[in-house]
Amino acid sequence: MKLTEAKKREICKNNMKLYPVYLMFAYDLLFFYGIKVIFLSEVKGMTNAQIMLSSSLFAAFTILIQFPTSVLVSRVGKRNTMILGNIINIFSVISFITMKSFLGLVIAQLFSAIAYSFKAISESNLLTISIPESSESAMIFTNIDKRGYSRYYILSAISTIIAGFTFNINGYLPMLFCLSCAIIATLLSFNFGELEDVKKSGVTLKDYIKELKQGYKFTIKSKRLRALLLTVGAICGIVALINTYQLALVQFIGGSSISVAFVFAFYEISKAISSQGALNFNERFKNRSLTNILAIFSFCLILCGVVTIINMPFAFKYSLIILFVIIMGAMDGTSQILSKKYLNSFTNAKILTCIYSAKSISDNLAKMIITGVGSFILAFVNIDIGIMISGIIVIILTFFLSMYMNGRIGLDPDEYTKKDIYIR
Repeated sequence: MKLTEAKKREICKNNMKLYPVYLMFAYDLLFFYGIKVIFLSEVKGMTNAQIMLSSSLFAAFTILIQFPTSVLVSRVGKRNTMILGNIINIFSVISFITMKSFLGLVIAQLFSAIAYSFKAISESNLLTISIPESSESAMIFTNIDKRGYSRYYILSAISTIIAGFTFNINGYLPMLFCLSCAIIATLLSFNFGELEDVKKSGVTLKDYIKELKQGYKFTIKSKRLRALLLTVGAICGIVALINTYQLALVQFIGGSSISVAFVFAFYEISKAISSQGALNFNERFKNRSLTNILAIFSFCLILCGVVTIINMPFAFKYSLIILFVIIMGAMDGTSQILSKKYLNSFTNAKILTCIYSAKSISDNLAKMIITGVGSFILAFVNIDIGIMISGIIVIILTFFLSMYMNGRIGLDPDEYTKKDIYIR
């Protein structure tokens, strides 16, 4: 049934109001990442290399299901895809709780990959089409998006500290809280309204796939978008590496589950604060913002390794690692907001799905490669040396990406070619 203008406005208003609350619970798993390494290693008996490898497999699974996911959105709509993603996410958490071997961990990562593929391609899409078209649409999106991110990071920090304390009581308690939050996110997702008629007459699956292919073709040919996706993907991969390495590092120097949880909590609080100032960071560094973020990541990784190697009291080591973690968290929070802002500058209703699908492929390809390299490094050296080697690799990567972005990002609007403008 076709929506009336009044009904459409009502749904749009509801979606924009609900989105930050939903994102607070649904952006990622709460209660999990702060104790992920220690839960998988101490409770489930996994090695650091196996944990890193499972992250690489998660990325590989996500890449493989991108095209089917894009087609699914056309058949069932963005709202229903998001709901389905959240339901599958519940099963992924249950899999993490019940798995007993590395194969079980792989299956849990497969469920998680399917869930977050569905969510990634539908959530931001649904918010974008819920915002009335105007010259301020991109700014409205960024403000709503960062409000949701900020709330998630704050809740994540609180949940991480609780997870650290409850893990000492029983290793499964944080996972039960994690499952509860996944259920809350699913319930919230049912309250969004659908703005599309997913049974449109005259638009066949064949027509949609043809449109999708055209969108992917544009994405590949656009030098501007290609450079942006490569850089954003590199940041995503490095963040995935940091999320595992920083926790393994604290565990390596003798930190307890509570010490590990506090490190991740500081990381999340830093993201919450920095996400609010992301636009100011962009205003200062402009088209160098993303490469500056990469460079800061690299130096912090190296310094974390140096601090770990030097002979000094645990309290001093721990304090310095927290300082570097806070800096990396600030860069992570800033990059999350800026990447969405940049990508939305390309969007219209026809190219949205392709861009977010391409971003997911790029992000997870980079995540698969970088975490794969991280896992390979840990097979030969301890985490203190491994994190330094990773920092050096990131410096080299930043140099080449900076060269590649030169002349492709940050140009005046009239300097971009026709290949950078999507025409249906």
